[in-house]
Amino acid sequence: MFLAVVGCAEQAPALPPPVIAGMSSTAAPPSAAHLAAQPVAGQAGGEVRLSGAGYPAHGRVVFTFHGRRVGDTTADAVGRFAEVPVRVPDSFGDSAPGTQFTIGATSGPVSAETPFVLTR
Repeated sequence: MFLAVVGCAEQAPALPPPVIAGMSSTAAPPSAAHLAAQPVAGQAGGEVRLSGAGYPAHGRVVFTFHGRRVGDTTADAVGRFAEVPVRVPDSFGDSAPGTQFTIGATSGPVSAETPFVLTR
Protein backbone atom coordinates (compact mmCIF):
# COMPACT_ATOMS: atom_id res chain seq x y z
CA MET A 1 0.00 0.00 0.00
CA PHE A 2 1.26 3.47 -0.87
CA LEU A 3 0.11 6.62 0.94
CA ALA A 4 0.87 10.08 -0.34
CA VAL A 5 0.45 13.21 1.70
CA VAL A 6 -0.04 16.31 -0.34
CA GLY A 7 -0.15 19.75 1.11
CA CYS A 8 1.87 22.40 2.72
CA ALA A 9 3.47 21.82 6.10
CA GLU A 10 3.83 24.88 8.28
CA GLN A 11 7.48 25.73 8.81
CA ALA A 12 8.80 26.91 12.15
CA PRO A 13 10.31 30.37 12.01
CA ALA A 14 14.04 30.39 11.44
CA LEU A 15 16.11 30.80 14.58
CA PRO A 16 18.76 33.49 14.70
CA PRO A 17 22.34 32.27 14.51
CA PRO A 18 23.90 31.42 17.89
CA VAL A 19 25.93 34.08 19.58
CA ILE A 20 29.53 33.00 20.15
CA ALA A 21 31.31 34.93 22.85
CA GLY A 22 34.87 35.78 22.09
CA MET A 23 37.60 35.86 24.69
CA SER A 24 39.34 39.16 25.12
CA SER A 25 43.06 39.29 25.69
CA THR A 26 42.45 40.52 29.24
CA ALA A 27 40.23 37.60 30.26
CA ALA A 28 41.86 35.16 32.66
CA PRO A 29 42.04 31.59 31.40
CA PRO A 30 40.04 29.07 33.40
CA SER A 31 41.93 27.73 36.38
CA ALA A 32 43.16 24.17 36.03
CA ALA A 33 44.27 24.08 39.66
CA HIS A 34 43.19 21.27 41.96
CA LEU A 35 43.13 21.17 45.78
CA ALA A 36 42.54 18.21 48.10
CA ALA A 37 42.32 18.07 51.90
CA GLN A 38 43.09 15.10 54.12
CA PRO A 39 41.04 14.56 56.21
CA VAL A 40 37.92 16.12 54.66
CA ALA A 41 36.31 16.59 58.08
CA GLY A 42 37.59 17.41 61.54
CA GLN A 43 37.48 19.60 64.62
CA ALA A 44 38.39 23.24 65.10
CA GLY A 45 42.07 23.38 66.03
CA GLY A 46 42.75 20.14 64.16
CA GLU A 47 45.33 19.63 61.45
CA VAL A 48 44.48 19.27 57.76
CA ARG A 49 47.04 18.32 55.10
CA LEU A 50 46.62 20.03 51.74
CA SER A 51 47.84 18.82 48.35
CA GLY A 52 47.40 20.53 45.01
CA ALA A 53 48.44 20.79 41.39
CA GLY A 54 48.07 23.22 38.50
CA TYR A 55 49.66 26.22 40.21
CA PRO A 56 52.43 28.42 38.78
CA ALA A 57 55.86 26.78 38.98
CA HIS A 58 57.68 27.95 42.12
CA GLY A 59 54.69 30.19 42.93
CA ARG A 60 53.69 31.11 46.45
CA VAL A 61 50.37 29.44 47.33
CA VAL A 62 48.27 30.98 50.12
CA PHE A 63 45.79 28.79 52.02
CA THR A 64 42.53 30.07 53.50
CA PHE A 65 39.88 28.48 55.67
CA HIS A 66 36.51 30.12 55.00
CA GLY A 67 38.38 33.24 53.86
CA ARG A 68 40.81 33.38 56.82
CA ARG A 69 44.48 32.88 55.98
CA VAL A 70 45.84 29.71 57.60
CA GLY A 71 49.18 29.19 55.87
CA ASP A 72 51.19 29.14 52.67
CA THR A 73 53.73 27.13 50.73
CA THR A 74 55.72 27.28 47.50
CA ALA A 75 54.71 25.10 44.57
CA ASP A 76 57.41 22.93 43.03
CA ALA A 77 58.85 23.18 39.50
CA VAL A 78 55.68 21.71 37.96
CA GLY A 79 53.18 23.64 40.13
CA ARG A 80 52.45 21.00 42.78
CA PHE A 81 52.58 20.78 46.56
CA ALA A 82 51.80 17.84 48.82
CA GLU A 83 50.76 17.18 52.41
CA VAL A 84 51.19 20.77 53.62
CA PRO A 85 49.86 20.94 57.20
CA VAL A 86 47.49 23.76 58.22
CA ARG A 87 45.26 24.16 61.29
CA VAL A 88 41.52 24.69 61.29
CA PRO A 89 41.09 27.97 63.20
CA ASP A 90 39.92 27.49 66.82
CA SER A 91 37.46 30.35 66.30
CA PHE A 92 35.24 28.00 64.26
CA GLY A 93 34.75 25.75 67.32
CA ASP A 94 31.34 27.26 68.05
CA SER A 95 29.99 26.17 64.66
CA ALA A 96 27.42 23.38 64.62
CA PRO A 97 28.73 19.90 63.81
CA GLY A 98 28.24 19.18 60.13
CA THR A 99 28.80 22.78 59.05
CA GLN A 100 30.61 22.85 55.72
CA PHE A 101 33.39 25.34 55.13
CA THR A 102 35.69 26.03 52.19
CA ILE A 103 39.44 25.64 52.15
CA GLY A 104 41.10 27.64 49.38
CA ALA A 105 44.54 27.74 47.78
CA THR A 106 45.52 30.74 45.66
CA SER A 107 48.63 31.73 43.73
CA GLY A 108 48.14 34.95 41.77
CA PRO A 109 45.15 34.46 39.47
CA VAL A 110 45.14 30.67 39.97
CA SER A 111 42.96 29.23 42.71
CA ALA A 112 41.05 26.14 43.77
CA GLU A 113 38.77 25.22 46.66
CA THR A 114 37.76 22.09 48.48
CA PRO A 115 35.03 21.51 51.08
CA PHE A 116 35.73 20.72 54.74
CA VAL A 117 33.11 19.62 57.28
CA LEU A 118 33.47 20.58 60.90
CA THR A 119 32.91 17.84 63.47
CA ARG A 120 32.99 17.75 67.28
